[in-house]
Amino acid sequence: MDDKEINQAVASQIADMASAGKPVPVDPDDAEMMGAFVETALDADDALESRFDHVAEGGEE
Repeated sequence: MDDKEINQAVASQIADMASAGKPVPVDPDDAEMMGAFVETALDADDALESRFDHVAEGGEE
């Protein structure tokens, strides 16, 4: 397998795990940047606001 095939296989496996509701392992540094930890996570109101920022700014949905 070359690198492209390996990347495609891994991406497919991750997509299957995520769509089945299974936890997907992530590097802790990457998880921290994504706000996965309680200390740095957005609260529900901030998350909704962030999700629709582009709409409020006149962007596409």
